[in-house]
Order: sequence, then C-alpha cells, then structure tokens
Amino acid sequence: MNNRYPLLCFALLTVATITAQPGTLDPSFGTNGKAIANVPGTYCSGQAIAEQADGKLLVCGQTPGSTLLVRFNTDGSLDGTFGSNGLVLTDVDVSNDYIGSIAVQPDGRIVVGGNKFDALANADVIVMRYLPDGTLDDSFSGDGIADFSIGTWATYATGLVLQPDGRIVICGDRYVGPGWESFLTRFNTNGSWDSGFGTVQLDMAATSSDNLHDIALQSDGKILVCGTSLDASDNHVAIARYNADGTIDTGFGTGGKLMLSPGGSGDDRANSLRVQPDGRILVTGISGDGNDFGIGVLRLMPDGTSDASFGSGGFALIPFGGDDWTQPSLALQSDGRIVIGADNTSASTPDVKVIRLNADGTLDSGFGTNGIGTSNATSGNNAESAVRTLFLHDGGIVVAGYAEASNPSIQLAVWKFLSGVNVGLAEQARQPDQLALAPNPAQDRLVIRGAHIQRGGSIAVHDQSGRHLSVPTVINTDHALVDVSALAPGSYTITVRNADGIIAQRFIKE
Repeated sequence: MNNRYPLLCFALLTVATITAQPGTLDPSFGTNGKAIANVPGTYCSGQAIAEQADGKLLVCGQTPGSTLLVRFNTDGSLDGTFGSNGLVLTDVDVSNDYIGSIAVQPDGRIVVGGNKFDALANADVIVMRYLPDGTLDDSFSGDGIADFSIGTWATYATGLVLQPDGRIVICGDRYVGPGWESFLTRFNTNGSWDSGFGTVQLDMAATSSDNLHDIALQSDGKILVCGTSLDASDNHVAIARYNADGTIDTGFGTGGKLMLSPGGSGDDRANSLRVQPDGRILVTGISGDGNDFGIGVLRLMPDGTSDASFGSGGFALIPFGGDDWTQPSLALQSDGRIVIGADNTSASTPDVKVIRLNADGTLDSGFGTNGIGTSNATSGNNAESAVRTLFLHDGGIVVAGYAEASNPSIQLAVWKFLSGVNVGLAEQARQPDQLALAPNPAQDRLVIRGAHIQRGGSIAVHDQSGRHLSVPTVINTDHALVDVSALAPGSYTITVRNADGIIAQRFIKE
C-alpha cells in the first residue's frame, strides 16, 4: 500500500513541472497544444482571433471563394453547436472573399471585417455580423453584410474596433495611384454607414504612401491606429490618434500623428498595437539598427512621447539572429508582461514563435528558451505561420494562423502556450462565503469564484448609484464569467443571489 505515495508524489511533481514551463505548448489544448480546422477539399487560413465570455475561441479567415469563421471549445475541439461542425462559410461575391478582423459584442454577436472581390478583382470593404450560433444577423444591413467603397478599384479593411455604444470603426487603405492612402470610417449598430463620422483620410506626409495595419481603442474612447509610411526612400512607423468622433487628436504627437524610425535603418514597420491599463501605448513591427533586423517594440507615453523606462529610450529590439521573422502581433498579459507572436520564415521548417518581454522591455528569461517559445514544427512539410496573438482569461497564450499539411495543403491553426501566470482563480484569500474576483481591476472580463457561485443563483452588476446594469454573464459549475468590456471605468458592485442569501463585492473597471 505504501507504493501509492511515491507514485502520488511523482504525479504531483509532474503536474508542477508542466505548469512551471511557461513558453511551452499546452498539452491539454487540441493535439499537443495545436488545434486545426479543415475545409474539405481545399485550403484555409486563420487571420484573427477573439475570445468569447465563455472562453470559446473564434477565428476568422478565408478559404477559396468564401470567408471563414471557426469556433473552438476551450479544449481546442471544434464547437459542433456553431455553424456546420464548428465552421461557417459565407460566399459574399463572385471571387475570393476575406475577413481579417474580429470582435465580439457584449450580447455575444460576432462582428468581422474584411473584403469582397468581384470578377475583375476590384476590392470593397465588408462588415458582417453573426448571431452567436453562426447565422448571419439580418438585423444588420438587412442580410448581415454591409459594404463600403471610396470610389477606387482597391479599398481594403485592415482593422476593426467596437466603440462602447456598439458602433464599428474600420481602418484600412485605398489605392490612389501611384501610392496608397489610409482611412477610417464607421458603421452604425444596424449596419448602415455613419455619414456623421464620414470617411477620415490619413496622410502622414504630403508625399508618403501609407498603410494601416492595426487599430485600438483607449479607455477614454480615443482611437489609435498604426502602420507603415513610405516616403521617397524609407519606411517609417506610422501612428495616429483620433477622437471618438473621427477628428484628429492634436494633443498626440505632432498634430495627432507620429512618423518614427526607431531602428535607424530606414526600414521600420508597425504591425500591431495595444494600450496598457495605465494608458501607455505599445507598438510592434519589424525594425533594424543598421547591423541586424529584428522585431522592434516601441512604448509611448499617452501623449505620444517615448517612454524612457522601456528598453533603450523607449525602444526594444529582438534581433533575428540570421533568421527572418514576420507578422509580429502583440498581446498584454494581466501581470504587465508583453507577448509577441511571430513566425520564422527563413528556417528550414518555419514555425511559430512567441516572445515574452518583461514590463521594462527586457526578454523574460523564464519563458521558453531565453524568452522565446516555439511551436516546434518537425518536418519540411509542416511549416507553420502566426498571424494574431491573444492572452486568454484562463492565463493561456494563443496564436492563430495556418499550418502546412499533406491534405489539405494549408489548414487554419491555433496554438496555445502556457504562460505560468496565475490569473487569480484563487488570488484573493477569502472566507468560505466570500467571492474571489479576478482580475481586479478588470478591463474586459471578470472571473468570479466562491461557494456562493457553486450553489447556483443569479449575478447582477450595479454602479455606484445603485443602478442595475445589463452585462453578459456565463455561470458554470464552479465559476462565472462576466463581460465588463462595455462598462465605463469606475467602481462597481457584483451581487450573487441564491437560496442561501445575497453576497456582494466591489470591483474596479479600468
């Protein structure tokens, strides 16, 4: 009988070892940390990823002739309650259609942005809204699909963000010959084009050709965009900030805009940006310092000036070291560390990389190997590519993209990495009938645990005046998820009511 105890100790040590290896793939997700989706008879790819309030993952992308939307369960299996076996294909126009941006409304409806192409390859912007089961929402533009063009043969959507009132802001580019011009536009909640917002054109400089790659919303409602601006010979990081109504924010940078060359090589590009809870702005892309190219990360103060406490004068460079990494995308952990997903295209077997930086811009040596985790693609027929990165509310890091295979040739893929971050499921010491809220302060979703939750009942959120607020809530057997993304920053009260009585606790929305 005593033989049980060494086995138990070994099992406990094994679990501790698994959970103590940040930067490795999560074996509980998909197959050895990788989940895939196939469209029978053809290829498909993932371009953006979002998490629902219940933890399920939505990935949007494309397959020949159609847009593609996929939903995975929390374990990486396809969600059979969504579309057809977890997949939704939408044929918008006669040629290849594409969606590359996604957001989830507080009511669970799904908004995606992308492009449709006609037989002559003319491109128009499309915005589509789906119901939670994957069917098109016909209360949006009549059939679930809204489109937009600025009178040119090529108008592309490159990013999407939801404002607190539900309106949808799109950033993108249009060809004006001989270069490109960037723009912002907005759709109302019913799918109509918002003529009051109009089309906001962005010219970084009089002679530049500009492309936007990402968009983010600050807690005060201001809109940030980033991309690349090409002047006569050099590429520069381009960043601009707008007020919620689309007017340029002249309190940011120079007249609301920044053109930066942090690497000093004349070839700096911005791919992704995020706003920290303290208002500082992170931007990542490809940069060089004249000797080596790599993934560059900028951190700016809220007014657009460099944050001298980050990296070297506000800039950190992770050298390629002879490799060629592409498509870096940012995610913020709840503990302030910074995650960047990318792929290594020059390796004999390209694979997905995840880099983690400390809050000061230094590589986190406790993550992966010297701060870099890898998907460990194993053969030349298994090349993998990363497109978007997300930090989950269970503490995991997911990267969406695509992977080569034998049949079909390219599959939509999601990789999940361990972060080692305690997301707070037991962060707060509490009495048996107290609630544990995490993270607190919260930015978008709040996890609630406690004996009161386990005994069922209802959850309510009230503001400081006592007004009841309607927020999406999912109650599971041992915890609840509350979507607080639409709440204004401030102090709120969570109330749990069941047959045993009522218990309440405060939380802060950032």
